[in-house]
Amino acid sequence: MIAVGLLLTVNCPALTHYVVTNGTPGVTSTAPYTNWETAGTNIIDVVNAAMTNTAARTVWVSNGTYYLTNQVRITNALTLQSVNGRNLTIVDGNYPNVTNRCFYINAAATLDGFTVSNGFVFCNGVSGGGGGIYVKGIYGVGNARIQNCRIVDNTVSNFMTGGWIAAQGGGIWQYSDAIVSNCDIIANKAIGLVCYAGGTYLSDRATIINSVIESNILVGGGAGGEAIGLGVYANSDSVVVNSCRISENGDGINGSYSVTLYNGSSVRNSLVCNNYGGIYIQGWGKVQNCTIASNRATGLKIDSAYPSTACVENVVCYLNSGSKSNFSYSASSSYTGSFSIVNSCIAPTSSLPIAAGRPLVYLSNNIEFDPQFVDKDTGNWRLNASSPCVNTGTNQSWMMNAVDLDNKIRIRYGTADMGAYETIYEGTIYRMGF
Repeated sequence: MIAVGLLLTVNCPALTHYVVTNGTPGVTSTAPYTNWETAGTNIIDVVNAAMTNTAARTVWVSNGTYYLTNQVRITNALTLQSVNGRNLTIVDGNYPNVTNRCFYINAAATLDGFTVSNGFVFCNGVSGGGGGIYVKGIYGVGNARIQNCRIVDNTVSNFMTGGWIAAQGGGIWQYSDAIVSNCDIIANKAIGLVCYAGGTYLSDRATIINSVIESNILVGGGAGGEAIGLGVYANSDSVVVNSCRISENGDGINGSYSVTLYNGSSVRNSLVCNNYGGIYIQGWGKVQNCTIASNRATGLKIDSAYPSTACVENVVCYLNSGSKSNFSYSASSSYTGSFSIVNSCIAPTSSLPIAAGRPLVYLSNNIEFDPQFVDKDTGNWRLNASSPCVNTGTNQSWMMNAVDLDNKIRIRYGTADMGAYETIYEGTIYRMGF
């Protein structure tokens, strides 16, 4: 029977609860669902049973599709984990039959190995969102973690309330020590007069790492509104987007940049390609060792209206389209901000401003030569060994023991390369970064 088979495949710790699909042979659902023979068939019921004790607990979920009638709410140190991974374990928000997000996580909890789909949440009078997942850690207590998940086809909307209420994070809204890792965030959307982040909205020490952010859109903005961040909107100086592949965001109708950085947030070690627009630094932020290529509008834009400094380091920004091509910036005699671009490949360098006036700028060791991608036609944005971007970056403190986007050691030959990938010379024996 299925229940017996699952017992053989999982080494389950104490304080453990179980979920199976309705009609699983040999199962008689009985609270508190502490073995496979008495497993629950409703994720919400089993999670609620597990949370009656504040001790760390695990809920194992077997293969199947689970249709929700409300959001799954986790508010203590609980691990909700699938037995066989996201391809076989689907949590469906059941829109339009009901209107709710799939998961609300406000604790040092972990969600591991699910496809999270078809969630829909309205922002009723308060900015916020997370059509698929709302996740918030507890500062000083523990991180909330979303890992090994696929978050696909979820929606956040503010059209029911209108006004300057922001719909944020069609796929995920993450805040306060929330960590998203090894996830695919695909084909989500934010809808409204004001909408930020079709894919994921990050604030206050949130991190996303080793993830794919793809084919997310914004629907709205327009006169009197704002639509920003097709894939990512990062809104805090402690937010980091690291080692992500960000592509195909935007539908050609509602244009924006795929990544928007605000309030000092950072994106590093990431590939940003084939989107409507590339990266927009709205005020101040850092772009480090990224490859920005083949976006349909400008690759990189900086707005320096704020009294702060935007930093671009070791970046390859090439083969982007649009009227401003690879780089543009906002300038005004009233601007109080500044920015620096160093050790980067941006063509043409004549598009960079002179180091005077407003905004104040600092430029050093930038080039406009062809970066010599391995094969741009097939989307291989790694560098050939003869590339002028190889061993011409600037080593940074965060690179110590770090890896590139291929999970290979970042500083290999003494000096970092520009862009998201380190080049390995033919015949070199290398070790992966794990």
